[in-house]
Amino acid sequence: MKESPITLTNFDRLAKGIMERRQVNYAEARKMLSDLQLGLIAGEDIRDSRAHQAALLTAINTGKRAFRGGVAVSLPPDVPLLLPWRGEESLESVAEALGANVTNEAPNSEHLISFANARGGVAGLRVACDGWRGGVISPGDETVFCPGPDFALGGILAGGIAVAQAFLTASGINNRESVGPRGFSLWRPDQPWLLNETAGPPIEMLPAKLWLLGLGHLGQAYAWTIGLLGCPTSQVVSLYLQDYDVSDPANWSAGLLCEDATIGEMKTRIASQWLEQRGFNTRIIERPFDENTRCGAGEPRVALCGFDNAESRRSLELAGYDLIVDAALGGDVNRFDRIVLRTFPDASEKASEIYKSASREKPLLAPELFDMEKESCGILFEDLAGKAVSSSFAGATASAFAIAEVLKALHGGTRCEFLNVHLRDLREAAIGLLDEQYQLRLAKNGFVNVR
Repeated sequence: MKESPITLTNFDRLAKGIMERRQVNYAEARKMLSDLQLGLIAGEDIRDSRAHQAALLTAINTGKRAFRGGVAVSLPPDVPLLLPWRGEESLESVAEALGANVTNEAPNSEHLISFANARGGVAGLRVACDGWRGGVISPGDETVFCPGPDFALGGILAGGIAVAQAFLTASGINNRESVGPRGFSLWRPDQPWLLNETAGPPIEMLPAKLWLLGLGHLGQAYAWTIGLLGCPTSQVVSLYLQDYDVSDPANWSAGLLCEDATIGEMKTRIASQWLEQRGFNTRIIERPFDENTRCGAGEPRVALCGFDNAESRRSLELAGYDLIVDAALGGDVNRFDRIVLRTFPDASEKASEIYKSASREKPLLAPELFDMEKESCGILFEDLAGKAVSSSFAGATASAFAIAEVLKALHGGTRCEFLNVHLRDLREAAIGLLDEQYQLRLAKNGFVNVR
């Protein structure tokens, strides 16, 4: 069947990465993605681990958007669901709802990821995670991971890292060989993640309210992560959702909450439904964020930013937030898996200075790779060639780092002012910490007790 003509609303931005790396046309890039298959294998320990269940579900949701040939999951029978998912009681039913092919047999896939001490000599990457920590261990490496507190956050980090590394290898985008354990402690990202002292404390509090700025693929990843943490409290947690865009087919490859059934819906409404089903109260703001946006009395003083443009970011510190956590991703095939996180205000640099330039170098892609003549398509070709490569696994991983900052601020952790992580080589991480009384930043925002 011949593919529909390429438009700005259906353009597959992950396929663009294959086009750039392989210099193949759009149809060939899509075919390469459709040939990729991912196998996930879970051991018995997944019955008792929220972190590993979150890692598995994140791997399914991100994996199906990258490994288009399908995601097969091998699960023990009758695993009870430990995460919030309305109407579902088993991990198997949620895995199937997300689109995985669940089986009791070992998946027949070249690309494998195992979870929760899966047995049987699994040849693929091994996920290790707990509440604050997440990463992968190479095949054959017998490193022992001693888990700390158990909640979803570190599992989401691990799931994103695992799928990123599997996809970057499977697609041929990354040819660097990674060996040994590699991951992070969200509690202390500046220290080796396997140390027991980086395990962090149990989660006792959640922010009383948060403002989510932008609900593109980063904002949806924030909502995914917050939703899997759930709202295990009788007190209300309010989330303000700000965006003014609708979901279109192009959003599926990177947006964790985007499905065929949500095409044409406002992204705020999609995120609101997801979060309210997990116990959160939401407020919807369907207008752009700009220099006139201000926190009103009683509104959240903490914001998670997921913009994809410098113009909006320049105004971040004008709104009056006490804490802003801003995540950004690279745009071309060499950097789309690079995560840059910053916190404002009172940082070493102001957002208005960091983002004063909005220019972006456009990749060199010939018009014939889009099966079109440059002279006949005009602006469409220029717009397509200038679109950023994007992926759901980078967004999921970034969301874990971002939401960890808010939870660290509540629990007496150390503020991360700057973080730069490249998923294809986690050894390249650059991290800058800031010595301050982090808890004071959430004093006006308030908190609720988890229990």
